[in-house]
Amino acid sequence: MERRSAWIGLNMLPSLTPRRRAVLLKALGGPERVWAAPERRLAEVVGTAAAARISRERVQVDPEVEEARAQRAQARIVTCEDAAYPGPLKGIPGAPPVLYILGAWEPEDDPAVAVVGARRCTSYGRLVARKLSSDLAARNITVVSGLAPGVDTAAHQGALNAGRTVAVLGTGLGKPYPAGSERLMAEIADSGAVITEFHWEQPGARWTFPKRNRTLAGLARAILVVEAERRSGALITADRALELGREVLAVPGPITSELSLGTNRLIQDGAPPVTCVEDVLDHLGVSLSLPISEAQQEGSLPADAGRVLDALEVEPLDPSELVARTGLSHAQVSAALLSLELAGRVARTAGGRYVALP
Repeated sequence: MERRSAWIGLNMLPSLTPRRRAVLLKALGGPERVWAAPERRLAEVVGTAAAARISRERVQVDPEVEEARAQRAQARIVTCEDAAYPGPLKGIPGAPPVLYILGAWEPEDDPAVAVVGARRCTSYGRLVARKLSSDLAARNITVVSGLAPGVDTAAHQGALNAGRTVAVLGTGLGKPYPAGSERLMAEIADSGAVITEFHWEQPGARWTFPKRNRTLAGLARAILVVEAERRSGALITADRALELGREVLAVPGPITSELSLGTNRLIQDGAPPVTCVEDVLDHLGVSLSLPISEAQQEGSLPADAGRVLDALEVEPLDPSELVARTGLSHAQVSAALLSLELAGRVARTAGGRYVALP
């Protein structure tokens, strides 16, 4: 078997943990040799039981079929020896040997920032994630997140408005989580990338998402936690980031909110607090400003957004009331509210109304 196909095949074996894979590669000399080794030789390295499982699993997978499946979906399978393999991952211990990529990881994605947080986030967390991600993307900083509901989705949506974003899945591309995320995945792949280390049909499991979190952290130079409970997946990502030598940043939140306990604790433990995009850029050691044309326009608003803001400055209103008050369509009001939220000009209240911010 060719070396590339051997990498793909080994990555599909459920019982071949990163530790076992590393031990076998060291002992046998390469992925094609591990793939072709008889069971008795595998047993000499990893023991009889593990060798028997690997031997059984090898006959159940076909790397060529896997690659054909990816090609039909216009996805690429990239091994750790390929030039297209993301640079930031190459230097981390136990890096995934294989990645499935829908879209493309570009060289300019290397100074990426991961924006992560609670799935059941507040309107504050959603707004902050969108705004900071949009501001980062507008300054040519790629935003990485995990496609999960809540903060992750808001981060991707904010970045899509201004630049590139990359989603890292905790499942195979053929079993995306959450269900119904295919449309957002397609939008991300059009201008960025959707990446996973799992084979095509791998469903989500308790062990896949922590593994995904480590890969997500490895792709980024810094991890920004927007909202998180005291125990959460976002904090697992932060822990993995610290293990890999990445910087962890956090957005402060109200002390009365359960979803701010994790981020406020990170700040107490030494994570720099973030209140604007410049805080992130300062900690990255870069100074990037908006292109002149965009910077000149940042203070102005589209006509529809201006009409919506004028109405909200009189009193809080919900979208239906804004339609009646402004004469705009529901679609125009929704688009205007999104741009105003990203600009930090309005906020959504718990009752569904929007208020103008000072």
